[in-house]
Amino acid sequence: MKKIYILLFTLFASLGVQAQNAGSFDPTFGDNGVVLTPIGNDFSMSYGMALQADGKILLGGEARIGTYKFALTRYNVDGSLDMDFGYKGIVNTSLGESDFGSAVVVQDDGRIILAGRSFNGSSYQARVLRYTSIGEMDPTFGANGVAALNMMNNVEQAVIQEDGKIVVGGYSDDNFALARLNSNGTLDTSFGDGGYVITVMEDDGGQACQSYVKGIDIQTDGKIVAAGFMYSYYTYYDVVVARYTADGQLDAGFALNGTLKANLGGLADFATSVKIQDDGKIVVGGHKEFAIITGVPEYDAAILRLDSDGNYDDTFGTDGVAFYRLTEQATYVDDIVIQDDGKIVFTGQIVDYLASAYDIYACRINSDGTLDTAFGNEGHIVMDPFNTDVNANSILLQEDGNILISGYSTSREDVYNFMVLRLLGEEQVEIPAVEVTFDNVQATTLDATFTPNDICESYYFVIMTVAEMQQWSQMVGSPAGAIKMFGIHETGIYTHNYTQLTPNTGYYVYTVSLGFDGFESPYDSTYVHTTVLGGPGEATATIDLSEITPTSVRMIVTPNPETAEFHDGLMTREYFDEIGEEAAIEYFQNDGMPHYQTDNWVWIDLQSNTVYKAIATCKNAVGEWGPATIKEFTTLVVSVDNIKVSSLLAFPNPSQGIFEITGDNIAGSNIKIIDINGRIVFEALIKGQSDTIDIRHCNSGMYIIELEKDGKLSHAKFVKN
Repeated sequence: MKKIYILLFTLFASLGVQAQNAGSFDPTFGDNGVVLTPIGNDFSMSYGMALQADGKILLGGEARIGTYKFALTRYNVDGSLDMDFGYKGIVNTSLGESDFGSAVVVQDDGRIILAGRSFNGSSYQARVLRYTSIGEMDPTFGANGVAALNMMNNVEQAVIQEDGKIVVGGYSDDNFALARLNSNGTLDTSFGDGGYVITVMEDDGGQACQSYVKGIDIQTDGKIVAAGFMYSYYTYYDVVVARYTADGQLDAGFALNGTLKANLGGLADFATSVKIQDDGKIVVGGHKEFAIITGVPEYDAAILRLDSDGNYDDTFGTDGVAFYRLTEQATYVDDIVIQDDGKIVFTGQIVDYLASAYDIYACRINSDGTLDTAFGNEGHIVMDPFNTDVNANSILLQEDGNILISGYSTSREDVYNFMVLRLLGEEQVEIPAVEVTFDNVQATTLDATFTPNDICESYYFVIMTVAEMQQWSQMVGSPAGAIKMFGIHETGIYTHNYTQLTPNTGYYVYTVSLGFDGFESPYDSTYVHTTVLGGPGEATATIDLSEITPTSVRMIVTPNPETAEFHDGLMTREYFDEIGEEAAIEYFQNDGMPHYQTDNWVWIDLQSNTVYKAIATCKNAVGEWGPATIKEFTTLVVSVDNIKVSSLLAFPNPSQGIFEITGDNIAGSNIKIIDINGRIVFEALIKGQSDTIDIRHCNSGMYIIELEKDGKLSHAKFVKN
């Protein structure tokens, strides 16, 4: 199974392994990390993004198809459009003369909320739509899937409470506005005034000001934090953060009577996103205008952190505020997200107005507000994937820590498309690896296909149970050593057919991969389980005896389809009569050498002119022994027996096909390796008192080692895995 290991690249730079820094495009997503989706004819923009529990990605926005419509797309985890959603991954909904989706959230049951606004010919009104998990309008929500919030002009952000109620934030007649819906799309009248909360912000002179909610989040205690901006006659545009109780009242315990107004420098300041940390601290993202050049706005990114009471957190930035100048002109913040380790990632647009350059960026800061220099280029990355105008509107974290950014981009002049891209959350090093896949998995056989990655020159592989690997690892000194000693060495894509496996047994195919520069990866493993053999009926077998000589016999045992395993062997009639039939059968049942397929075996080293009992006993799939099969035969009479001339030893036995042969006075002997069908698969002359034999080209199974010297024979058995 191919793995990407998270390591420090500096440890491996000299070894030639491939590294991708945190903040780099994820090459496994879309087209080298980016997906562009055209909807309609020439204009589609994504503003909101959500992640489903299964990792699929939802984008919401607007698309011009005649008129502007609500637009929703869903992507698989690899960035491909989900063809099971809507029409080929896309859903368009028209409610008014012009529609605009700005926020997407997913309920626990998989239903999808898309919120925004609709133009009725004279004014914009807020709308909340709900779709089923396959992209159809949900008739159980609101009126035929639509909830009308006529007291609000727009929804900028939506969140779902733990009880399933939906909170939206935006504005109403240029005032801070929230609304809460029940799970069926009706207004929650226990919230604010009939389901709405509209707050008129006042400047320092006590005059009412225009104000707009851009982001909302919900605390664990149910309180709602909203962030945005207001217009002040005295200080131009200022950041505004307000907190509301669960029933929609301004929380007097937060900042000044529930509201914090932040003038970051005397010019235009905006808050666009808010997120609540696990420790209850509140992080607000936005931008601050730092200079005025005629016709050229100049902004720095601004991140504020407040404690749970709405006071500036002096452990962050400078007195709770940090600014980031990522370009000489304008850096806009559109959305922020907080990692589990407390680091903050934000995104938006970088603009060089004089050069007409519109790019997007991602920036990551540590929990104290300093730039995370391990991310991108000393803390940030600027992106223009299509060398066109691009804008980022939403950012999310996947469970694996990778970063999703959505928005829109032009693919050619004046044609806008939905866009989503994925960045690596951590530095990743790709090391030599081989992917293992299985096919034709049966009770005793399977095919394993090995596919190395681009930086894998060769690899070793072996199949073993966990117990076998533990045994051989202890003997050799390490799992990797056992894999290389007993395994097969291959290059390129290769398929191996394994035979004589144990039914209903879990195996691991263990691999060790080597790079072109000799770098050896840590060993890897992929699990496979063989199928069950046999059935619940009576398990029996037939025995065929042939090729009887003074010292050998061919015994073929064929089990019936009900047999899950069987045991067989020979016993002299003399010993059989001595211990009795029941004990003889139990002897083979407990010999620890089960068979699963037809056993075609030549028994050697028998006594001449002797009566033998051939015995086969079978067990079915539920563990019941069937009636044993017993056949009798007599070996032939000879005047001179073949006499063994040496004591043979083959080790390791079993092995993958390479083993040492040793014995007394074997130099000058002729060695033959014979398979169960009597075919000679290997023949050579032994030159010393030991030699190395290689039959890796042969199938797995039992083999006879026959050594001949001066007309005398010696035999031994060998098992090839």
